[in-house]
Amino acid sequence: MARYDDLNTNMIAYSAVLSIVVLVIVLQGTQALCYNMVNWMDNSRTASGIDKPTKVKSEQLESLDGYSKAEVVDESAPPPAKGEQPKMKEVIHIPVSEAAKAVIKEFGASAPAGT
Repeated sequence: MARYDDLNTNMIAYSAVLSIVVLVIVLQGTQALCYNMVNWMDNSRTASGIDKPTKVKSEQLESLDGYSKAEVVDESAPPPAKGEQPKMKEVIHIPVSEAAKAVIKEFGASAPAGT
């Protein structure tokens, strides 16, 4: 009668090992699917040309077309060596009223509804 009360340890060990193997296979498959999905999304974004920061930057540059541009000395650059020209940077002169409108437009769109 004692024989019926004993646990079948061989079957328990076999089931545990088999469960671990199946779990590892499922986890590796899930990881591979997620990796492929992320790569597919990245490739579709670059292929379609949808790059929001680039799009926003180009829109901003287009809105600045009518203003005057000037070259000024770049004060943030290291000082030039003796006999070299200082580094220059291009600046755009925008009237204060136009700049205020642009700032209000930009921050007005991102302001919370309650303010």
